[in-house]
Amino acid sequence: MKGKLWAIALLALALCACALSASAQEARDITNECVFTSPGRKTASVHDGAYTSYWNSDTRSRPYLEITTPEGVQAQYLYICFANMPEKWTVEQEVDGEWQPLYTGTTDYYHALVELGGKTHFRLRDDCGYRTTLKINEVYVFTEGDLPDWVQRWEPTCEKADLLLLVAHPDDELIWFGGTIATYAAERGLNVVVAYMTDSNTTRRSELLNGLWHMGLRNYPVIGPFYDGYSFKLADAYEKWPKTRARTFVMELLRKYKPEVVLTHDVGGEYGHGAHKLCADVMQYCVENASDASVLPDSAKEYGTWDVKKFYVHLGEESTTEMNWRVPLASMGGKTGLQLAQEAYTFHVTQQNTEYVVTDEGEYSNARFTLMRSLVGEDVRGGDFMENLPGLDPNIVLTPTPVPTPTPTPAPTRAPGEIVRADVEWPETPPMPLDAHGYPTEGEYVFADEEAGLWFYASPSLVVRVDRIFDEDAVLTWYEAHIFCDTDRERFGIVLYNEEEPRKKHVQAELIAKEKQVVFGMNTDYYSYRVGRKTITGMVIRGGEVFFDRVPEANRHQFPNLDTLALYGDGTWGVYHSDERTAEEYLADGAIDVLSFGPYLVRDGEANEFVDQMTNGKTEQPRCAVGMIEQGHYFALLAEGRIRNISVGVSVPWLQQKMLEAGCQQALNLDGGQTAVMTFMGKQITRIGKYNGGKTSPRTTTEILGIGRSDQINPTAE
Repeated sequence: MKGKLWAIALLALALCACALSASAQEARDITNECVFTSPGRKTASVHDGAYTSYWNSDTRSRPYLEITTPEGVQAQYLYICFANMPEKWTVEQEVDGEWQPLYTGTTDYYHALVELGGKTHFRLRDDCGYRTTLKINEVYVFTEGDLPDWVQRWEPTCEKADLLLLVAHPDDELIWFGGTIATYAAERGLNVVVAYMTDSNTTRRSELLNGLWHMGLRNYPVIGPFYDGYSFKLADAYEKWPKTRARTFVMELLRKYKPEVVLTHDVGGEYGHGAHKLCADVMQYCVENASDASVLPDSAKEYGTWDVKKFYVHLGEESTTEMNWRVPLASMGGKTGLQLAQEAYTFHVTQQNTEYVVTDEGEYSNARFTLMRSLVGEDVRGGDFMENLPGLDPNIVLTPTPVPTPTPTPAPTRAPGEIVRADVEWPETPPMPLDAHGYPTEGEYVFADEEAGLWFYASPSLVVRVDRIFDEDAVLTWYEAHIFCDTDRERFGIVLYNEEEPRKKHVQAELIAKEKQVVFGMNTDYYSYRVGRKTITGMVIRGGEVFFDRVPEANRHQFPNLDTLALYGDGTWGVYHSDERTAEEYLADGAIDVLSFGPYLVRDGEANEFVDQMTNGKTEQPRCAVGMIEQGHYFALLAEGRIRNISVGVSVPWLQQKMLEAGCQQALNLDGGQTAVMTFMGKQITRIGKYNGGKTSPRTTTEILGIGRSDQINPTAE
């Protein structure tokens, strides 16, 4: 039976692999060619291809799994599927016989991908510091190249949900809700949060992640803390999952993710499962009370209140809405939502000997739902959970935000030799003479005081000042960088790590800044994440070369909306709606680099009104933005977040206000979260937070946005 079940799972993997487009260079799976060792333990089960088995180390302080690649073969990626999440873990490399840290892991994702950078001998280590056991479902090792589509690179849970799907157990999201995830997350590009009351066990947790990934979901689900146990009556379910505790968990989901639409199980529990009944009962209570701050006040105090616009249950007494899961989905290679759900169900290997099937026919059809509550009117057309919701219902035509006619970038009018004045306070009396514009007449000046939060650089063509600011009352830390330069000699623009293959190699931003000897650097739009995924890339131009020009309609609901920032050769900048200009128009006007993220915050000195209309971007997160105050004077801001007692993060409207206060004429919101980073003199100066408040490493990237070059930066320094 086990062999038969794995045959089904392997078939699903093959179906998934067929969806991959041809690649010039595919990564090779060298897992079974590597040598795995761990003190006191055999290691075959750590790479046996079976999630139903797991490997655990010996119980010891800092247990590890050591890996050696075949002779002459370098490993680029390590894909880890944890059974138990270590409190702290690292990947180390061997250098001259000594182990050195290579990557510090996070506890955000049970399936984690680590970029190794071409290593041949490395190890995964539990680094909590006390006696414990390292427990893993599966490990895979790959060479450089395009990874198989089934390898997961999870993104954080959506900060603001269009749709929240609450289910009791892994596989319920497929059996009872059919093509919901593929249709709304992958095809329509909406923000979908999938939440589980329980993951049942370590194997089923891996199965649910594999199934969700196959459905096109890329934002990590929420997995509840409840243990699994069968019940038939609702009262018995509440014995296992106490009512107050269950309500607290679900209420936090509503108030934290603020979904427009909520789906959950049938009130009767489909075939009568008590846990399914409990989901419907708890959700109905929470939907009715989420706007009342006196009900479960702790989550109201932390996240604010919320009023769900529409609430559906599966089946129900009336079945008011019939979904069509048999529509081909262009984003998923023409497969239907029902097909994808059926394929995803085969990843739930432990459930293949049950009687359940994924079908839109019969008594338990996963296409029938009942609208239990609506603040926007009853469904008339049917067949769309988003009916009657402005911005989400494609049949509602919104009055578009007026798009002003773009003003062509004027030719420089300054006199020869005239540059913007470096009007900035020095940290001390300048040790060298300054010219009439505030720049040193010769030499370089570097000042860095991490404790005080001040970094300063000056040369005859560039002055940079970065200040760290802490608001104790708001528990908020942010960095403000003012950059002044002679635009005939310096350019604030994209710095590629690998000019020959600019889209391939991903490394830390700090490494790019160090090896390229960049004075000031920061992250860009992280366009590389969108490449090869079920999303639009946006306008991407680097060094005058068009990388991508797939653009969405202006002001679409998705976040980011892929508004652009164009950096012109004369040092002027411009911001535009995503579909406002063609690549040819950008290049004709002298654009060197074009970044896509958005929304744009400021245009011609005026705030973008769309920022206040967005449903996304309102929660406190790590965020960053960059703007032009005037030709040759630029401003960058990065707010840290997810760091307990140091910084909670900011909203996009907060970011916009700061860019206006700085005097920016043009400004764009860039990718935040673990992407947001600033560097000074080849060193990272900002901190990366994570959801539980600890530190982690920034995402790797192919480029930075930087300016200045200094020989005082040692490109080979450790």
